Amino acid sequence: MAIAPFQPEGYERPNGRVGIRNHMLVLPSVVCATRVARDIAAATDALAITHQHGCLHVGDDLRHARDSLEGVGLNPNIGAVLLVGLGCETIAGESLAQAISSRRVNVDYVGIQRAGGTTAAIARGREIVEARLAELHREASGIFEPGRLLVGLDRSDDELVEPLVREMELRGAAVAVVDGARGGAAHLRLAALGAQLIVSLCGGHEAPLGFAGCPVVAVARDRETYTMLRDDFDLGAYGLPVGEQAALVADRVGDVCRGRLTASERRGSVDFVLDRLSVTM
Repeated sequence: MAIAPFQPEGYERPNGRVGIRNHMLVLPSVVCATRVARDIAAATDALAITHQHGCLHVGDDLRHARDSLEGVGLNPNIGAVLLVGLGCETIAGESLAQAISSRRVNVDYVGIQRAGGTTAAIARGREIVEARLAELHREASGIFEPGRLLVGLDRSDDELVEPLVREMELRGAAVAVVDGARGGAAHLRLAALGAQLIVSLCGGHEAPLGFAGCPVVAVARDRETYTMLRDDFDLGAYGLPVGEQAALVADRVGDVCRGRLTASERRGSVDFVLDRLSVTM
């Protein structure tokens, strides 16, 4: 029996990419701006990322952190970006905003020190976000070709990986698999690659993680963990032939690509932690 291709629904971007979500992202360039970013998002309908980075980085660590934040801002699920900086951080918010805007439209910047402090920065940020959200809400979604869908897999050492890749490709999607990283680090890589959706294969006693901007389909690989954390997983894949497990996961991917919320989206997972490449202050 022929396998029906995915029918993802999403939003065309000016750069030719397609997102299955249409988020307004408030992105702090440094931990010192996280509170302001959170308050701006809480007062609107935006998505704010929480992180502990952006200051006292050097060398490769600095480039890694900056590239990771830039990659999140460029993901096709993001319809518009507001960068929030302090004004004296290592990863300069205005420079990061310019780098993102050179590759996409709808990027704004608010500097806390330049605005005159926290209260003024939040007020200015809210004005920008509300205007951008009005634009995003006018955008119409539509069905796009499954070949424009990139599904990320956050591990390569699970027996389900190969049959799942085959199943995704049979349904028309492209697949990216990361090596040498797990959890949030893998999700960052996949988001920067442009994956609109991430499948997370969680091994025994491994709790699921979400990721801001990219829906994460969390798949429990054993019955015990799934039973203990059922609400936090999207489904369990175990006890059946791997081909049937792959089909179950692919079916859920298809639903998420048509708007179904993942467990991590429902619980509002927006934090991430970068791996440090070297010991710094």
